[in-house]
Amino acid sequence: MKRNVKLAAIPVTIITVVVVIAAVTGIMLLRDRDKGKEESATLQQTNEEKVGIVDVVPNTEQVGRYDKFELLVHLSETYSNPYDPAEVDLSATFQSPTGAEWPINGFYDGSDWRIRFSPSETGDWSYNISLKDSAGSSTLDGGKFAVTASDHHGWIEVSKTNKRFLQYNDGTSFFGVGVAYPWGINETMLDVLVNNGVNYITYWNGNYDNSGSGGGNEQLESVTSGIGRYDVAKGKRVDELLDSFEKRDLIMNFVVWPHDSLADKINWPATWTKNAYSALGEAKDFYASDAAWAYQEKLYRYMIARWGYSRSLGVWDLVVEVNGTDGWQLGDQAKANEWLTKIHDYFAKNDPYHRPTSASMAGNKEDYWDHAYQTVDVSDRENYYDIGHDAFAEDIQKRWASYEKPLIIGETGNVADVNAYHNAIWVALANGLASSPVWWDIEKVDEPMFGQMKVLSQFVHPIDFNEQRKPVKANAPSVEVPLPSSIPLIGEGEDKSSWSVPDWAPANKDAQGVVYAAEVTGTGDDRVVSVPMRFATGEFSQGYYDNSGGLSDWRGYDAFVFEVKAEGAGADGLLAKAVLHPTGQWTEADDAQSVKLKAGEWTTITVPLKDVPEHYWRDATIPEDALDTIVRWGVKVYAQQTPKEAEPVTISVRHPKLTTKQPKTIMKAESSAWLMKGEQLSYGWQIAAEGSVGGHTVSIPEWGSKAANVQWIDAWTGDVLKEEQVQPDATGSLPLTAPATERSDVAFRIFDQ
Repeated sequence: MKRNVKLAAIPVTIITVVVVIAAVTGIMLLRDRDKGKEESATLQQTNEEKVGIVDVVPNTEQVGRYDKFELLVHLSETYSNPYDPAEVDLSATFQSPTGAEWPINGFYDGSDWRIRFSPSETGDWSYNISLKDSAGSSTLDGGKFAVTASDHHGWIEVSKTNKRFLQYNDGTSFFGVGVAYPWGINETMLDVLVNNGVNYITYWNGNYDNSGSGGGNEQLESVTSGIGRYDVAKGKRVDELLDSFEKRDLIMNFVVWPHDSLADKINWPATWTKNAYSALGEAKDFYASDAAWAYQEKLYRYMIARWGYSRSLGVWDLVVEVNGTDGWQLGDQAKANEWLTKIHDYFAKNDPYHRPTSASMAGNKEDYWDHAYQTVDVSDRENYYDIGHDAFAEDIQKRWASYEKPLIIGETGNVADVNAYHNAIWVALANGLASSPVWWDIEKVDEPMFGQMKVLSQFVHPIDFNEQRKPVKANAPSVEVPLPSSIPLIGEGEDKSSWSVPDWAPANKDAQGVVYAAEVTGTGDDRVVSVPMRFATGEFSQGYYDNSGGLSDWRGYDAFVFEVKAEGAGADGLLAKAVLHPTGQWTEADDAQSVKLKAGEWTTITVPLKDVPEHYWRDATIPEDALDTIVRWGVKVYAQQTPKEAEPVTISVRHPKLTTKQPKTIMKAESSAWLMKGEQLSYGWQIAAEGSVGGHTVSIPEWGSKAANVQWIDAWTGDVLKEEQVQPDATGSLPLTAPATERSDVAFRIFDQ
């Protein structure tokens, strides 16, 4: 049965506070939406026709461009599952002043039916509402509203003139200054971020966000909501966040599938048991399951319908760290790749705002997901293997040469280190990244790092990233750098390395399952790092903790040496060995290389880095050419047999250092510089190998014959250091000499003459 009513606008008269309504079929009238609150225009059927769609109440009759236009739709029927579009399908078609049509789906929020839309044109719009259910179809026509100019730029999309970068819908260029804030977002911290130039934030559709009105500590489709239904609190939480983001002109990178939501039996954080899809089978089959995909299509439709309107929803991040999911490690990787293509295609086809997609692997050096980089709109490669500026430059240039699309580093860092952060954001900008590297996570960003975010934000603000540019590596002279015979790995100067105690090791937890914390005592060479460990499983048990964020280039050294001690009842006889992470890959010594600990005594562990005996390492070797990427090192302590109950012992580490009997001198570039070369504006960054960058010269190849107006910027403060005109040399290269400064690095802009 088809129910269709044509609504024509007719005059209405308001007498005092009473709205007089002409009771004829298909009228436009004024109706009090919320019991005496603000009046708004309403589409309503007559009493004889009040089946299907009863009435439609807009939130306003006049809306700003890119603001939310929302329709509250009252239906005459109730449904067993109002979230299932196969049972009830509510939609609208909006027509712009230029005649463009926008099909938009409606959604049920747990209590009401709504349709949300963001208009991209100013002027008079019209719309109609449609409903399909088991009784037939119902349509209301004749809705109208006006769109006025606003200061907003709209949602982000791939730039139409420079595929390497992003832009807002109105054509304004966008460069992200980002941080991972995956859960626990609050208004106070959002204000701090905005005040320091942040405009891009990663948020997870995960299980940890017990913040805001009602909390959001479930996935949108969870065991609690049930398969095919959606968590009311999570929906409201994301509504609330998008409102907060819009007020602050922030962009959200929305993670559809965090890795832990799709992990169960692998040695990764796992929340599959909270995922509604666990009712359909095992996590390893998620990517290949037709039954799971049928429900996923409805889930993605719901996400687009509910949140797609928001100019602050920037990127559909389809899956984070796919190799941290059962479907990748235990399932069929080819099916996982097929799934990625399918989910990308779904959003590309069904998101009317055409916002970009992304996806990632974990941040080890070998984690390179070519299929994703080719498939999704934004190429995201995480980096936890080496956060030095040279490693960032190498990765960006590799992907730049392979994929003509925006490049990002969606996760990196995990350490509060202002120097590492400063170098990372500047080398990324100078090599063509579409946003600053997104630091994991907000808890590892301290006040000095916020200050550097602000300087970068101010530097990029006037740059039009729609201009075509290409990355250029400058040439520089080399110098000899002597290596010391011994170098400590902790306790020297402003030691910004950090210690981690993972939750996967049984001995790292107390009797209640709470993970122990590392305690650092002493200073300088006397620094000691201690962690309680409880060996009480009734069988084999192990504990582990590690250091990251310090020196990662171990080339030129013969050995890694540290001391370890165990204290407490049960400490005698525990075994300890070293674990290194070249390129981020876990590599532990063979059990035969373990040392037996004696309670209360320091024991030295010496790890050979050159002329390594055969079978020293358990499952792999560490070639000498991988010694420049030792991003973590740690100590594993274990016992082959343990009691079921025991008190914790304390494991301590001190004096970790690299040693060599014959110190070497290595050749390094005196300084390094990269720039993005454009016709109108070029920008770049230069850093010295040692000491101050002031006075160091680099040469930009193939510059041409034009003179350049160069503006030198203090990359730490944003202050202009010097402005000069520079002539290219006879070969067409442009020589640049950094101005006098005590800093190790400097930024620059080059303007077309």
